[in-house]
Amino acid sequence: MSDKLPCRICATLIVPSTAASNDGMCMPCKGGYRQQIEEGKLRAEEHKRYKASPQAVYWTALVNRVYHSPEGFSGLALAEQHYYAVRVLEGEVYNGGFEQYFSNSSGEHYADTRAGLLELAATHTLTLLEEARGLLFGNQPVPTDRSLRHSCMLTYAEPLDHDCHAALNALDEQFYEDTEQLDERLLQYARDHRLFEMEVD
Repeated sequence: MSDKLPCRICATLIVPSTAASNDGMCMPCKGGYRQQIEEGKLRAEEHKRYKASPQAVYWTALVNRVYHSPEGFSGLALAEQHYYAVRVLEGEVYNGGFEQYFSNSSGEHYADTRAGLLELAATHTLTLLEEARGLLFGNQPVPTDRSLRHSCMLTYAEPLDHDCHAALNALDEQFYEDTEQLDERLLQYARDHRLFEMEVD
């Protein structure tokens, strides 16, 4: 059998027949998706490192306490409630926008989220949250009961309020800019309140 040859782009070893038919390139380089493969490997490696980090281990334990302990969210210390509420806000808005945040069970922690953002001094994010609340509920308070929240939200009303959806999308886009670097603020908050042991650099 002939020895393998290095791809002329990435140096991955390939069989001579592949090199001959692809102008010296491996299939990913020839197809133009080598960079996507490498980026995917990097993302997977970063995710693996994160899953083993103290922050991820603490978050998993915190979620388990909220959903699998008799006390649930109310059993958390105040600093933990603030940390949890803001982390949930991040996850929900990145996944489906402010509408998803308020329509899911996360919406019942609106007041805690607001308090958490104040603790983090994340005033711009707090403003976005308040604007989204105003669009969805007007001057009404945000109900903690999920079905009651749905009955109050303008996005659940008929006919569909396109202006409300467009305004919410604009707020989502501003949130995604992450001008206040919420992750870094949450890490500092966790450090200040000794929520979990930080890794030593």
